Amino acid sequence: MTLFLKSALFISFLIFACILGFQESCAQSDSLAVKIDHYIQDRLNTSSLPGLAIAVVRKDSIVLVKGYGTTDGKRITADTPFAIASLSKAFTALAILQLVEKGAVDLDAPVNRYLPSFVIDDPRGTSITIRQLLHQTSGLADTGFPELAFAEQPHTLDQAVERLKTARLVSAPGEQFHYHNPNYQVLAKVVEAVSQEEFSDYLRKHWFVPLGMSHTQNVALTHLFYAAPDGLPRGNIFAFGKAIPIQEPQWFVNGAAGMISTANDMAHWLQLQLNEGVINNRPLISRQSVALSHSLPSNPASTYAMGWYANDNKDLYHSGILWTYSAEQILLTESGYGIVLLFNGGLNPFVDYYSFIHDIAELTAHEVPPVSRWPDWVFQACLLGILVVGLGLSIRRIIRKRSGKHKFRHYPAWRSWFGVIGRLWPLFLLLLIPFIITALSKRVLNWERIFLMMPDVILLLGALALSNSILSIIQTIDFIKIRQVKKESQN
Repeated sequence: MTLFLKSALFISFLIFACILGFQESCAQSDSLAVKIDHYIQDRLNTSSLPGLAIAVVRKDSIVLVKGYGTTDGKRITADTPFAIASLSKAFTALAILQLVEKGAVDLDAPVNRYLPSFVIDDPRGTSITIRQLLHQTSGLADTGFPELAFAEQPHTLDQAVERLKTARLVSAPGEQFHYHNPNYQVLAKVVEAVSQEEFSDYLRKHWFVPLGMSHTQNVALTHLFYAAPDGLPRGNIFAFGKAIPIQEPQWFVNGAAGMISTANDMAHWLQLQLNEGVINNRPLISRQSVALSHSLPSNPASTYAMGWYANDNKDLYHSGILWTYSAEQILLTESGYGIVLLFNGGLNPFVDYYSFIHDIAELTAHEVPPVSRWPDWVFQACLLGILVVGLGLSIRRIIRKRSGKHKFRHYPAWRSWFGVIGRLWPLFLLLLIPFIITALSKRVLNWERIFLMMPDVILLLGALALSNSILSIIQTIDFIKIRQVKKESQN
């Protein structure tokens, strides 16, 4: 056999092997896409969610980009706009790091070097650095500045920074992690001050256009979601197992949670992260800056990088939650997958958004497909059922309010009063809900947002509290009358 023939056979073998490898890779990708597609359809069948959009990518390929269900009466596609909420923070972080690369920003410089208007009524506020804002270790927190509970909202970044004069630091800068949206509002204003460009314009020019994110935009206030060129359909709250479309309540979101995007656009964003700052062979930011945005602070110990949480596996994750929209994104750094899920449903204790992305991450690792879950409404129905039964019993007692009146004659006073006060537990629980939420989440919400989060629970618990309070008043009056008659008869 001549050398030429041997070489030709060897080259043919290599080509054949490459074709087989490519076909096998495509088959695996197709198989994964089918598995994810089936999983989402099964989950939506047992969920209160009307729909969602998903993007699953690798560095150089798209595994799946698709929309499911409907939103505000329209079919969801890969180009349907969604509010991505706090997924916006990672964009703000990279905007800052882009300016750091240009030498315009020093991460360890005090914020007021760039924003003289950044003044906090605490002498420690002057030492807050850009890096601490990025890592959410500035000392600012909801418990010291409850921005989610304020009735009046700012309209510009200047106003957002100005109102921080009334903020109270809950810890010294650099000592503790506190997730707080104003940290990223201040960072957005730093971008404006340094670049001399309005923040939304900066993102569009330096990030959205180069990334090919043609359906992505940033706004300052939630009511502007619906006035944007790619107007946002209404999202949903949930009550009694049903999705109810409403507009997002008014809230200042610039820099921290103000972006609208699509599954197709977010696929480009994830690929930028996986390719360490390069998109279409064009570097938008250095590999070192991307790595820095994914890195945790050494002091204090924290799981928050710069717009990303990191777990023990070094996977990077962040959620975004509004009252009518939610989003989840994850970078599986070992396997090289990026996943984003966009939901047209908002914050609700009975809708488990994280389980979607967790299960899909398992599918990418070729784990056994997740078992079927209980429908969302099961747990909600159980709680609501308890409240309805309690309400029915209370109303029944009010209607038959005299039937147990004679019992007070034989009870000691302490037992009667204990029974009367004990009936006020629904009222006490209702009044404690804001404090329970703050204790569990460290976030401070006003009653409007608490109601939108679980309207059915609040309505039924409120009705139960009212009926039991009425019953307590009736029993108190009866108890006082009986004791008075008993006292007169003894005299």
